Amino acid sequence: MALDGDAIVGRVRSIDAIGATWCSAMFVEPSHRRRGIGQALMAKMLHDDKAHGSRCSMLLATRAGALLYPRMGYERIGTLLIFAPKNRTSL
Repeated sequence: MALDGDAIVGRVRSIDAIGATWCSAMFVEPSHRRRGIGQALMAKMLHDDKAHGSRCSMLLATRAGALLYPRMGYERIGTLLIFAPKNRTSL
């Protein structure tokens, strides 16, 4: 997590997936964005994952969040499309 004094301003977690990891729930408070906090969180998480034996990571993101990954040394190998019914109230 990232702190500003005692306040949590950013967080990310990594979930083990048998030799790989899944980056989940990265968030930086809007008031603290565009300051390198997301990149620092991601770098620390990926470093820790590698140190614990992770060979690869699954990273999902919004369009804006996906811009961070190439700066971290990742390349896009695919795109996941998720579809839902137009009328979600019928579910």
